[in-house]
Amino acid sequence: MTGEFWMVAGLGNPGDRYRETRHNIGFKVVESLAASLGLSFGEEGGLYRAAAGRYEGRDLILLEPLTYMNLSGRALEAWSRIHGRPLADFGPGEPGAGSPADGTEDPVPGGWDPRGRLLVVCDDLNLPLGACRLRGRGGSGGQNGLASILEVLGHEEVARLRLGIAIPGEGVPPAEWADFVLEPFTPEEAPAVAEMVAHGAAAVECWLARGLEEAAGRFNRRAGPAPEAPEAPEG
Repeated sequence: MTGEFWMVAGLGNPGDRYRETRHNIGFKVVESLAASLGLSFGEEGGLYRAAAGRYEGRDLILLEPLTYMNLSGRALEAWSRIHGRPLADFGPGEPGAGSPADGTEDPVPGGWDPRGRLLVVCDDLNLPLGACRLRGRGGSGGQNGLASILEVLGHEEVARLRLGIAIPGEGVPPAEWADFVLEPFTPEEAPAVAEMVAHGAAAVECWLARGLEEAAGRFNRRAGPAPEAPEAPEG
């Protein structure tokens, strides 16, 4: 692979055991995006699986780490090694940061530096279910998969799309975080989760087409639709 590329890394844990858990919302979003773009996850790199195609004249890679959440950065390292792309291609930099370093014209308004763009999609238990927050840089906020990627890259200028998974109006005590993120969503939450996945995939596609500023302005929100109320028991 040569030239400029985009990568969207959706975070989660591999295996059927974790497929429907709160921690795997990043997988759900990139799989939804792959379906809408007609891409298939065909590459198995041991530490990751990937779908690849073209978007707006550039290579696009959708990546799912298979390392388990806390080691997500290793999947990025493995992809970079296999494809001969240095980790420096992932930053520092963000959409709209300026023209490419080689001086070539960038067809996307604002341009960027460097040649590779990375967006990480992950869950955030500090945000209520359905919330969507797209930012161009920052710390991990306690999300271990994002922390692993930031550590591997050596900087915090990485775009990230955080999707809320917490129960609206209820905080999650730190002592319960590990168990909470590995729980499945409730049946009452399912419609709100499906809407959030679609909203997140649309936000990613807007990021690809128009850049971070416009995508954040259009798709950032503090909460999504309220979960359905559980049915009252009969009698």
